[in-house]
Amino acid sequence: MFLTLYRSLTRHRLYAILNIGGLALGIGVFVVLMLFVRFETNYDRVLPGWERVWTIERSIQFPGNPEVRIPSSRTLAGQLATAFPNLVAARMTLYDTATVLVGSTSTTRKLALVDRDYFRIFPFPVVEGDTASTLARPDGIVVAQSVAATYFGKASALGRTLTVAIDGKARTYRVGAVIADLPKNQTYASVLFAAIPAEPADDARSTSYGVVTFLALSDPATADRVRTFMRRHPDPDFNVDARQFLKERIVPLAGLHLAGNGVGTVVAVLGGVGIVALLLAVVNYVNLATARAGLRAREIAMRKVVGATRRMLIGQLLVEALSAVTLAAVIGLALAEIALPFVNAVGGTDLSIVYWGAGSILPPLVAMIFLVTLLAGFYPAFVISRFLPAGVLAAARTPGGDRAGARLRKALVLTQFGIAVALMIGTVVLFAQTRHVQQADIGFARDGLIMMSGFSDPALDPGQRARLIDAVRKTRGVAAITTSGVAPGGGTFAIAKMKRAGAIGEPPMIVQATVGEHFFETYRARLLAGRVFDPDRFALDIGHADTGTKASAGRVANIMLNRTAARRLGFDRADEAIGQIVSLEDAAVRIVGVVADMRFGTPREPVEAFAYGYQPGGGSSALLVVRTSADPATVLQQLEIAWHRIAPAVPPAATTVDQKLYESYYRQDVQRSRLFTAGAVLAVAIGCLGLYGLAAFDVMRRVKEIGIRKVLGASTGDVMRLLLVQFLKPVLLANAIAWPIAWVAMSRWLSGFDDRIGLSLVYFVAASALALVIAAATVSSQVWRVARAEPARALRQF
Repeated sequence: MFLTLYRSLTRHRLYAILNIGGLALGIGVFVVLMLFVRFETNYDRVLPGWERVWTIERSIQFPGNPEVRIPSSRTLAGQLATAFPNLVAARMTLYDTATVLVGSTSTTRKLALVDRDYFRIFPFPVVEGDTASTLARPDGIVVAQSVAATYFGKASALGRTLTVAIDGKARTYRVGAVIADLPKNQTYASVLFAAIPAEPADDARSTSYGVVTFLALSDPATADRVRTFMRRHPDPDFNVDARQFLKERIVPLAGLHLAGNGVGTVVAVLGGVGIVALLLAVVNYVNLATARAGLRAREIAMRKVVGATRRMLIGQLLVEALSAVTLAAVIGLALAEIALPFVNAVGGTDLSIVYWGAGSILPPLVAMIFLVTLLAGFYPAFVISRFLPAGVLAAARTPGGDRAGARLRKALVLTQFGIAVALMIGTVVLFAQTRHVQQADIGFARDGLIMMSGFSDPALDPGQRARLIDAVRKTRGVAAITTSGVAPGGGTFAIAKMKRAGAIGEPPMIVQATVGEHFFETYRARLLAGRVFDPDRFALDIGHADTGTKASAGRVANIMLNRTAARRLGFDRADEAIGQIVSLEDAAVRIVGVVADMRFGTPREPVEAFAYGYQPGGGSSALLVVRTSADPATVLQQLEIAWHRIAPAVPPAATTVDQKLYESYYRQDVQRSRLFTAGAVLAVAIGCLGLYGLAAFDVMRRVKEIGIRKVLGASTGDVMRLLLVQFLKPVLLANAIAWPIAWVAMSRWLSGFDDRIGLSLVYFVAASALALVIAAATVSSQVWRVARAEPARALRQF
C-alpha cells in the first residue's frame, strides 16, 4: 500500500504538492486558530480551584447613559461569610501601576491587596514560604517567581524587603512567600500580593476603589441563596436614590472573559475561520482525488482482475488517504510552530504548542487526522473502487469524468469560493472599520498630544507639581499645557442630575468633569457656541472646590456642555443653551459655552453627556496633558528626563494620547482583525490551490478537445475565453452565497460600535472583483498553455 502511494505521489508531483500542501496549510491554520480559541476559552481556568469560584459583578446605568461597571461592596464579603458558613469569600483591590522603589529607580508592577482567604480560594503553587502567614502580617507580601528573580536574583527572596508606593504612600513589605508564575490568560492577574487593610484608611480609595469579591461555593445552588441575600441586604454605603439603577449579579469566574466587550463573538468568528480553512482543504482533497480518479482507473481494474475485492480497495484507498493526511498534519504542525511567534506578536497572545502532559495537542490532532481522513478519503475511495474492470480495460479513454463527479466538483468549487468571498468581504469591512476608529474625527486633535498620568499620583507634593508644570512649559517643542480630571482613556468624574427650567419628566444624568486652564485650547476642541473658560474671568468661571461646578456663597458658577448634554437638556441648537441657568442637584449653574462631543472613551459606546466645570489645576487627581509642535517621541523623551530630575520616586506614566487610546480601546480589535485577515487570506489561498489543481487536471483531460476546436478554426483567444468562463462561472455564482452571509455577519459585528462605517455595497463589489481576479490569475497559466498548444501535437498524443 505504501509503495503504491509513494509511486503515485512521485509520478504525479503536482498532485502531491497541491493535495498534501493544501491539506498542510489548512491544518496549520486550524491548529493556530484553535490554540487561540483554547487560550481565550481557558481564561481564568488556569487558576487552581476555578471550578467553584464566582465573582460579584456590579454595574450602574442611569437613564440615557451607558452601563458602567463599579466596584463591589467593601463589606459584602464579610456579610456573606457570616451568613453562609460553607462559603469562602475574599476581596481584591487591584492596582495596575503600583510603584516598586529600588534605590533611586522606580518601576511599575501589578499589585493586589487581598484578604487572607484569597489563597484558600486560589491555592497557587508555592515555591517557598507560606502565603497564609504572610498575609496575616500587615507588612507581608507574596511575590511571583519572576519578580523575585528580577529583584533578588537566584538567592532566596524570603525575608527580603520591597518598598512599594500605593496611592502615593510608600510602604515597606517583607517577602514571606514566592508563588509560581501563571499564564497570562487571567482576568485579575497580579504579581504582587499584600494584605488588604482591615479598616478603611483616611484615603477611601485604598480600600474601596476597584474592590472585586470572590466567592468559593460548595455547590451551584448556593449561588441562588447568595443572590437572594444580596437583594435583601443592599449596600449601606450606596446612595439610596441611585439603588434603583444598580445591578448586582453573581457570575462564574470562568464566564467573565467571554462575556465582556464582544470577546465571545470574536473567539467564535476566529474559531469559525479555522474550521473553514480546514474544510476548504478537505474540499480540495476530495476535488482533486475525484478528478484524478480516471488516472488510476486501469490500476484499479487490474487489481480487481487479479482478485482484489471492493472492500480491499476501499481499505487501501483509505490507508492512502490516512497516510497523506498524517504527512500533511506533520507539515501543518511545523508550519504552526513557525507561525506562532508571528501570531503572538500581531495578536497579543501567548500561544504555544504543548506535546506532552496537560493540554497536549496530540490527542486532538490524532482525532482530527482520523476525522479528516474519513471526510476527505471516503468519497474518492467510494468513486474509484466502483469502476468495472471490463468497461475500463475496453475503453479507449479513461473514466472518472462522469457527470455526477463533475457536478460534485463544481458544487465544491462553488462552496469554496462562496466561503472565500464571504471571508474577503469580512476582511475588507474589518480593515475599513479598524482604520475608521483610529482615524475618525473624535472631537479633538489627538495628534501631538502627550498625557502624563503620573501627575495625579498622591506622592507628588504641590511644590513638585508646580516645578513639573514649569519644567514642562519650558521644554522645547511644547506648544500648550493643561490639567484636568477627565482625559482620554478615563480620569475621574462624577455624575448628577441636571434640570432645565420648565422641563418635564425625569432630569437627565450628566457627567461632571473638572478642567484646568487652557483645556479646550490644548485639545483643540471645536467651540459650537459661547466661549471657553477664561483665566481672566476667574471669579465668574470657578466652581466649588468639592464638585467643580457648584457655586459657593450664593454665587452662580459657569459651566460648559458638550453637544450631547445640550441635546439631553432640550436645546435643539447649541446657541440656545448659552446664558441659560440650569439646576445641578441643589445648586444653580450658568451655561457659557457648548463644544463638540469629544470621544475620550471607547468607540463601541455612545459619547456621554458632559458638563465641564473650571478648577485651577484641574481639580483633584488631575492629569497633565501637553500639546507638542515637534516630534512627539522626541518631546516625550525630554519630558521624562525633566520629570525624573524633579520627582525620581514617581513614574511619569507618560504616553501619547494616540497610544493611550490604542491600548485602551483599539488594540484588541486591531489584533483580532489581523488574525482574522491572516486566516482569511490563507483560506482563500487554500481555495486557489484547489482551483489550480482542478484546472490542471481538467485541462489535461481536454487537450484532444481543444486540439479539434483549433483545427476547426478556433483562435487562441476563443479557447481562452471558453475555458476562463467555464472555470470562473462557479466563482461568479459563489457571490450569491457569500453576499447575504457576509451582510448579516458584518451588520451584527458593526452594530457593536457606536462610531462605525456604513456597510457600503462597494466593499462587496471590491471583494468579489478581487476574488475573480485571483481565480483568473490562478487558472490563467494552465489555460494559456493549452490554448497555445499546436493542434497536431495535441491530437497525435491520443
